[in-house]
Amino acid sequence: MKLSFLILFFCYCTKLLMAQNIVPNASFEEVNICTEYIAPCAPCGWMAVAPEMIKMKYLCNGAALQGQHYVSLLQEGPVENPDSRVYIQTRLLCALQKGQAYKIRVYMNTENYPLRIGLRFDTAFIFSENAGCLSQSVSVELNEVDQQKKLWHTKMPWYILEKTYVAPNNATHLILGNFKAPIRKNGFSGYSNAQLLIDSISITPVNEQLPMCPDTAATRAALYAEHHRHTIPENLTPGRTVVHTLNGTHEGCDTLILKDDLFNQDHTTISERYKQQINEALKNYRGDTSMRIKLVGHAWQAASEEYNKIISYDKAKAVATFLVYNEGYSFDDFQISGEGKSNPRYDTSAGGGDNNRVEMILCHVTAPPVLIVKKPVPPPDTLVIPDILFKFNSSELNPALHTALDSLMKKIPGDGSVQLQVTGHTDNAGNDDYNYNLSLRRANAVATYMQQYGVGNDIRQISGAGESQPVADNKTPEGRRKNRRVEIIIFHTTD
Repeated sequence: MKLSFLILFFCYCTKLLMAQNIVPNASFEEVNICTEYIAPCAPCGWMAVAPEMIKMKYLCNGAALQGQHYVSLLQEGPVENPDSRVYIQTRLLCALQKGQAYKIRVYMNTENYPLRIGLRFDTAFIFSENAGCLSQSVSVELNEVDQQKKLWHTKMPWYILEKTYVAPNNATHLILGNFKAPIRKNGFSGYSNAQLLIDSISITPVNEQLPMCPDTAATRAALYAEHHRHTIPENLTPGRTVVHTLNGTHEGCDTLILKDDLFNQDHTTISERYKQQINEALKNYRGDTSMRIKLVGHAWQAASEEYNKIISYDKAKAVATFLVYNEGYSFDDFQISGEGKSNPRYDTSAGGGDNNRVEMILCHVTAPPVLIVKKPVPPPDTLVIPDILFKFNSSELNPALHTALDSLMKKIPGDGSVQLQVTGHTDNAGNDDYNYNLSLRRANAVATYMQQYGVGNDIRQISGAGESQPVADNKTPEGRRKNRRVEIIIFHTTD
């Protein structure tokens, strides 16, 4: 009897695993802290197709159907630029297999656009330096015909759309957005700034006997380890592009970032395999006699600062030498310098990486080349809502002390320049479950008050930590009082 039970239990669990959703962070609940601003800015595992131009709106304002978060995608831009789009993408936890059927379910909502969403399955990430309509075709579209159910939450309608899709080819990546060009009448589109809200998406194999991939956990870990969200993460692009163009980034001057792969091991000559990329990148500047070029070398080697300055200067000079003897420039056209390790552009936690580079800043004489000094992002601030502002052993705020709470609310900028995280905490009195639930209820109570006060639209995460993060000793009444609190963490951003 016991053996039969174990066999049935194993089969049941196996069936559940086989029907697992292959979309990572499918309801967008897990939050990514971006490298650029050290602040919550996107759902883990998901990236925008054109991150340097336009990004997804990642919202936590009580309107989500499930959990706290949902995303808003621009379906068509304003009247003057209706081709504008926001696409988001991820890598599937398990690849689609050719000929296999999959059930696609999307929870979505839109107020000013037809109820539809396009999905493209591909074999790699797609990135773009403009926010226009993608030229790639859609793999499958869900629309009003696929509506299964209409639900209401906070007076907002949410729709469940579902469709079965048979994969014509193997695929590893998923892109969501509007792949249709706008229909224009008299030069104008019928929609303007149309938004689509997505609360969650699931893709599950119809064949429940189809085994899950053995590297699912590794795929999720690799996706969650990527924290770059505001520029194209070049380690995810196919192949290796050694020239990256940033237009107008230095007061009207264009910048070409030449990566370290460009150079041979002697650091003084350029590899033949990449000369075509330089030629292509410079084609728009040829023949401009007013153009002046600043070449700034950067190095991030495990050596002294003086050595890095020498190496960075040598690489900048090697680029100038190449342009003089191959592109018809004169040495008088260049200002050459080497900055060593003094100005990293990329994340330095994993080593030098792309910080080994030469930046070619191209300017007209009317716009002198000036290096932009990055505006420092202030560290996060923390506002503490003490236990005294709540009724005893309750998540209900004390109305008699709203004046004190209002004074704290005034410290939160209301200009959209911050992102907020609300976390509740308790002392160690009571069991773990009770403390966790009390801390979460108190965090939600503060978040609700913030909404009513008018500073809640920038909340990105609401959570309870229970007794797990004390700030004082729980052995004393004073320490326990300090531990009973709600923290509002204010992340500043220039984005």
